[in-house]
Amino acid sequence: MVGEELEAMGTHGKILLLGGAVMLLFIGNRDTTRDIDASFEDGAQDIREAIVQVAVNEGLSDDWLNDGAKGFLYSEPPVTLWRSYQGLEVYIPSLEYLLAMKVVAGRRRDIGDAKALIEHLGLQSPRKVLDILEEYIPDQYLTAKTKYIVMDLFS
Repeated sequence: MVGEELEAMGTHGKILLLGGAVMLLFIGNRDTTRDIDASFEDGAQDIREAIVQVAVNEGLSDDWLNDGAKGFLYSEPPVTLWRSYQGLEVYIPSLEYLLAMKVVAGRRRDIGDAKALIEHLGLQSPRKVLDILEEYIPDQYLTAKTKYIVMDLFS
């Protein structure tokens, strides 16, 4: 529907799905997500307008699809095109990158997602997770707290 709205506006957008939506669609460790977290890569203002129009049409809150999670992008993630719609391309980050984001965020709901990602990726040790973090996360975010979170994921 967002793509259709963008097409009607005569424009095109690109979004990168993040967070719970990716966990639901690709890992399957949850049945729902409160909202859809994304980063609006191209045409951000037009995407926001299209989202509001879909919200009005479907009786959703204005932030049902939001780009608040872009604050958790610590570097340029490797991405894959997931779906292409008229007016909209939807990408997903690598699951390793998503794991790094979840660990650094370190919130309660992120820990469950991190455990599910570790299992899905077949990671057998804290060192493997730390290697992923070191690949994608700048050093200033690799705090002692982050390292303790990684250790706790395996206890």
